[in-house]
Amino acid sequence: MGTEPAPHRGRLTGKCSVLFALALFGYPLIGNTISLLQVDSRILSVPFRIFVALFSLWIIAGSRRLQADAWRQVMLLIWCLYVARLLHDWLLTPLEGADYALQFFLATSVLPAVALMKARAYEQRIFAVNGFVVASMGSIMSVLALRFGLGDTQDLTQSSGRLSLSAVDPVTLGHLAVSAILCAVPLWPRASQGAKIFLTCVLAVLVLSLLLTGSKGPALVLCICMGLFAVRRGHVLRFAVIALPMLLYLITSDSSPLAARLAAAEGDESTADRITVLNDSINQIADGPLVGSAFVELNSGFYPHNVFVEAPMALGVPAGLLFAGLAVFGLIRAWKELKRPNYLLALLYIQGVFAAAVSGSLFGATLLWVTLALLPMKLRVAKSARQSAPSLLADQT
Repeated sequence: MGTEPAPHRGRLTGKCSVLFALALFGYPLIGNTISLLQVDSRILSVPFRIFVALFSLWIIAGSRRLQADAWRQVMLLIWCLYVARLLHDWLLTPLEGADYALQFFLATSVLPAVALMKARAYEQRIFAVNGFVVASMGSIMSVLALRFGLGDTQDLTQSSGRLSLSAVDPVTLGHLAVSAILCAVPLWPRASQGAKIFLTCVLAVLVLSLLLTGSKGPALVLCICMGLFAVRRGHVLRFAVIALPMLLYLITSDSSPLAARLAAAEGDESTADRITVLNDSINQIADGPLVGSAFVELNSGFYPHNVFVEAPMALGVPAGLLFAGLAVFGLIRAWKELKRPNYLLALLYIQGVFAAAVSGSLFGATLLWVTLALLPMKLRVAKSARQSAPSLLADQT
């Protein structure tokens, strides 16, 4: 990692951090802008996807050769199999939406992940800063849109509704707020007093955004991520002091959309619909146990909202088990990383896995794919740094 001059390495790290933030958190931001301007989504979303893809190709072209270790080879194999599935469903079946899924998958997940893997220019603080800025901007925009009457509200009861915009659903907004909160975690220890006051204000808006979306999945993911982080680093008491008041608010408040959804969880129609699609997807796996049957559940035309069911459905049981093993191995590595100084990718990867398992798709799981691609790179760089330390000391003496 140390062959390039320091200025070049710094510029490359800056470019990669911008790509990281835009690829992971830029699409909800664009969706909010589309909703606020009330324009056709294609006017901004298509050029943005093209920009991210071209930005990724620019970094790929200017980076070193991709070093594909066993971890990356398995991931690249799964990508190739999934691209083949999408091409088949687009050109040969054909299934509606397969062309969009293919384009989205390549532009938002594959190209950015390959670019960041090739560049090997990860630096936690600058990645956290850019990720926090982009994700926070999207969350703040959604809250302001609701405040000034520019957001759409989905009714849950007569007295409460979920924060959403015409181009961004509540679950996406909820996970965006969670990602921004997680990006703020590594920024807090080294922040000045003024910066901590600023972060506190922004975090309050992020929590408000999460509550207003009424999304159970993102709220649960935030508790899991921060709970694992607290356990791993010995901050259980601090976590309890912060989490318990929020839990009491959810239980006792009559105005929180999230509290309303939790109270009405048994009769939630969306949950019942997802269970139906999930059951049909499991039955569909039997139609193509070796190579898969389709990238969506054929009765509804939707993905099953669980990548661990979607993988064997789309790719076959062998490839599905390979994907599950890769994801679990990533969780083990992330668990180890939570105790080390560079833990941001671990937090985001845990969020990405649980988000994809509750409401995600293989083609749209950008948070999962990009952080999974970066995790082994970060570990190898840390190992290389430790190995080079004795030689550096010898040169100095």
